[in-house]
Amino acid sequence: MQNLLAQIKGCFIVTGLPDQLQSSRQQFALHYDTESLKRLTQLAGVFLVLAVLLWAVAGYHGAFHLLNQFTPLLPDTFWQIATFMGDTTVVLSISLLVARRNPAILWVLLIAAVYGTLVTHGLKNLVGAERPPVSLVTGEYNLVGKALKNGSFPSGHSLTAFVFVSIAFYFFRNFYLRIALLLTGALIAFSRVMVAAHWPVDVFVGSGFGLLVTVAAVVTAQHIHWGFKVPLHLFIVFLLVVASLMILTGHDGGYPQAHLFGKLIAFSALLMFIVDYFFPYKSSSKQTLQ
Repeated sequence: MQNLLAQIKGCFIVTGLPDQLQSSRQQFALHYDTESLKRLTQLAGVFLVLAVLLWAVAGYHGAFHLLNQFTPLLPDTFWQIATFMGDTTVVLSISLLVARRNPAILWVLLIAAVYGTLVTHGLKNLVGAERPPVSLVTGEYNLVGKALKNGSFPSGHSLTAFVFVSIAFYFFRNFYLRIALLLTGALIAFSRVMVAAHWPVDVFVGSGFGLLVTVAAVVTAQHIHWGFKVPLHLFIVFLLVVASLMILTGHDGGYPQAHLFGKLIAFSALLMFIVDYFFPYKSSSKQTLQ
């Protein structure tokens, strides 16, 4: 019993978490990167301008067939995995991998999730746009996965994907990694057109708002530090664990061929969570930000 109590007291969640949160808060404030926020804002402007131009020139449904016709060039499994990566549960599950090492990411992610939910659901309810399977005749397009009907504008998966990649863009400063992140975000976003879940305009707007939501979340997190307190941090981690468990117990977002991929991510994230938070803690002098 004494050995068990000693192990519990020695694990990270008991011994190391308060110091890690304090260190993460200090590093987050110290490395406030206005230049990166400026770049993300500019890229968001590009996406939104492209959306307006496309809508003005070709209409709301513009360029859908131009892109969707290439869907058969790659297997359905590829598109299902790519588009499932924009599912909120997948993003939250992946975030669990860095929960201990960089708690600031989790705090920014939570704020961005709140802002993003307000934006996407607000616009979806306001606009009520029909998705491709409703507006087009079967056989005119390539459908992959479940046929969705309403709530097309804007693309929530695109917003979620660019929230995730732009948060990583902000925190990890390697040039090549940043390029890879943005390309990954673009792939996830435009997979929504390839699987016939959204129109290109939806994708451009969702991607642009995803970037702006992240910028707003970073600025908010610089002024409100609740996420660096132990109770709220553990609540955020709890949400990430729930997301991982949802995937493990069957959630596939309507894309069954991506379920094995999702399970691998979720299992890895949960395993990392257990090792990071419940194994004996050894202090480190390494900084929390890259």
